[in-house]
Amino acid sequence: MIGMMYLVLTALLALQIKDSVLEKFVLMESGLETSNTFYKGTNNSMVGNINDAAVGQGSKPEDMAVVASAQEVHNKTIALIDYLDQLKSDIGMASAGGDTAKIYKRSTLKKYEEPSRYLVEEKHAEELQTKLDDYNTEVMAILGQYDINKDWPSLALSAADIDFYKNNAEEKKKDYAHFNFYKSPLASILAQLTFYKNQVYGREAEALSSLGGKVGAETVKGFDQISGMVVAESRLVPAGTNFKGEVFLTASNSALTPSVTINGRSVEVDASGIGTLDFPATARESEYDKDGQVKRRLSGTIKYSSGGEDKEVDVEYEYTVVKPTIQVGLNAVSALYLNCANNLKIDVPTLGANYRPTFTVTGGKHTLGAATGDVVIVPDQRSVKVAVASGGSPIGSVDFSARQVPLPSFKLQINGADYDAKTGLGSAPSAVSLTLVVDADFRTGYPDDARFFVTKGEIQLARGRTAVRRIPINGRTRSVDLSAIRAIARSGDRIVVEIQEITRYNFENQPEVSLFRELRTMSIN
Repeated sequence: MIGMMYLVLTALLALQIKDSVLEKFVLMESGLETSNTFYKGTNNSMVGNINDAAVGQGSKPEDMAVVASAQEVHNKTIALIDYLDQLKSDIGMASAGGDTAKIYKRSTLKKYEEPSRYLVEEKHAEELQTKLDDYNTEVMAILGQYDINKDWPSLALSAADIDFYKNNAEEKKKDYAHFNFYKSPLASILAQLTFYKNQVYGREAEALSSLGGKVGAETVKGFDQISGMVVAESRLVPAGTNFKGEVFLTASNSALTPSVTINGRSVEVDASGIGTLDFPATARESEYDKDGQVKRRLSGTIKYSSGGEDKEVDVEYEYTVVKPTIQVGLNAVSALYLNCANNLKIDVPTLGANYRPTFTVTGGKHTLGAATGDVVIVPDQRSVKVAVASGGSPIGSVDFSARQVPLPSFKLQINGADYDAKTGLGSAPSAVSLTLVVDADFRTGYPDDARFFVTKGEIQLARGRTAVRRIPINGRTRSVDLSAIRAIARSGDRIVVEIQEITRYNFENQPEVSLFRELRTMSIN
């Protein structure tokens, strides 16, 4: 969840910042602060519960040591939260010119030079990174005294710490400060710092829960409001990808082992009492609205035991399945060529790394290319439909029209030079080349499909109205020996070249025969 939040923030910052996007950051910050208020009250109660449990069991030294450790964790949390709140205030004031009332004005929320200067150039981001990492290390050390081993990742993530950027050489070069805050608008930074508070409270809750287990403190007991929660990586889920999230009790701890049921199906729950949701998000074409979205709802129950009493909490969560957009890259996306290897790149950007495509082609055949999304389509009909799926889930389809390959033009060549009808021939040549000139665009885009040969025709030596000698053309021919004509040719004779058929060989060396009526006459002076 930490990594996903960073990715969401980074992705949004890559867009042109509009007022509506800024407002989403403000709403995100407000929602997180509401959650933080709940966390704060819950954690305060947990510290009291640990103390009550220890006192109730006779204030044994080992139990009171746990109480002291819980208080130490709580104090460190308070100190870090105070620091984060002050940092938010300082950055806001620096961006608003010292006027608190202007911090949440749109004009201020858009600013990025001032917060960037404060955090990156003035090194406050480095201080923040140190404090976040120190908190992590110190709390894990406190827990380690009681053989409670936590392997928490750093809260201050750089690009190199996030799998999404593992192959992004440019982003991986950036340090924590530049990756997270350089040229970022104030709205996103305030939301991110509030998110840090949320994560700190979460780790405090996990630490206090584990310490409470050492003195038998059941933290659920005494709460007057117990609610279930679903936390998803995103409320927008492209069709073909998996809905991923967590469902848990907001007051859960490692001592509880609740059973979770969502949409009638049992959910696996780990040792810490958290159930993980991971299932394909699907939608039929007819379900999408005009914006390409369809609402989905999760509903279920979490059952647990508190103080020997069985209890049940209802859970509901709404998310949106988004229709992915198929992008096609091709030499000419308007049409394919019949019986040719049409190299396409079919991508669904919204799926990202989850894109695992399969294709079904109607009106032709296909083979997969080397890279993800690469496919070679060989149409055998005028209309071609390519259906796209990812991970077994249908995405959509793309329709193409397929056209005939453009026929080449024809010319005669003597000794490598084009025949010139204006000058004619001084004498009968010993050979003539039958040259087919392929359309330049087709030859460039489809080199393996652009092999043309003359395969049927006839060459005559004509004298007046009489054909003195005939030379048939049968089979693949590029050049014809005219020695039989040369021996009997006279001045005033004509060499008549008639082409009746040409054959194209495609990338699979399969022949495609075409009628080709061309007549050329060469005059002997």
